[in-house]
Amino acid sequence: MESFFKKAALLPALLCSQMAIAQSSGLWSEWKEDVSAISWETGSIVVGVTALGAYSWDWGSSQKFKFNPEGWFGDNTSSGGADKLGHAFSSYAINNVLTDRLLRKGRSVEQAALSAVLTTQAIMLYVEVFDGFANDHGFAREDVAMNLLGSGLSYVRAVNPKVHDLVDFRLEYQSSGYKGFRPLSDYSGQKYVMALKLSGVDSLRDTPLRFLELQTGYHARGFSKVERDAGMLRSRQHFVGVGVNLGEILFGRRFERESELRNAGRMFFEHIQIPNTAIRHDHSLK
Repeated sequence: MESFFKKAALLPALLCSQMAIAQSSGLWSEWKEDVSAISWETGSIVVGVTALGAYSWDWGSSQKFKFNPEGWFGDNTSSGGADKLGHAFSSYAINNVLTDRLLRKGRSVEQAALSAVLTTQAIMLYVEVFDGFANDHGFAREDVAMNLLGSGLSYVRAVNPKVHDLVDFRLEYQSSGYKGFRPLSDYSGQKYVMALKLSGVDSLRDTPLRFLELQTGYHARGFSKVERDAGMLRSRQHFVGVGVNLGEILFGRRFERESELRNAGRMFFEHIQIPNTAIRHDHSLK
């Protein structure tokens, strides 16, 4: 464990690729100022993922760095792709939080969104590199691609108000019963939801339909060893459905400037899908 924390001190070197991108496009000074402006938020995220890595993700269990091709959503993967969507969602959520904090610091939408992308990708690269020093993981290029996808969606959503009003990407979690309450690693308890909010459709904005949304998503079951030992078969499910837009019910139309509490509550429901608030039809993938 001591050697792991010595490696953690190499974090600045892991950010070099991100810095090079920023420097080459003349954005380094702006990014540096933005990271300083949200240093508490960024630092808290780094501390949080480091603690999770050291005590939950087995970081430091291997003295040798390794790559680990993990595949995507196939039946022969370790979690049916739920871990890949986890990377996309984590990057998306972190990106959204950092963008929001920078906007509240007075940054323009474009600057806030871009600085958030660079910061989020630096953090997620840090995570992936230290996954390379874990016996049960390894550096996975697929994870890097999904990290970029999550931040990309966040960026598009931030700079396009119409997309922001229409689309949410959320995590729904109910314990599978096999790992306790572990939302970040109990893949069988996770469902990833893409919601099209009817409140974002101009013609429906002032009708009762604004409280509804169309949903599609994905979840996988039976991929962990403990589930297989219990006789559960592997399954990958795609679903479509109609849900209730709790954010719209509780907070209504978004104001240009909202209180911290109201903004936090709205963001919570933009990222977390409450179980049993939608009617869905599942389709098994072969």
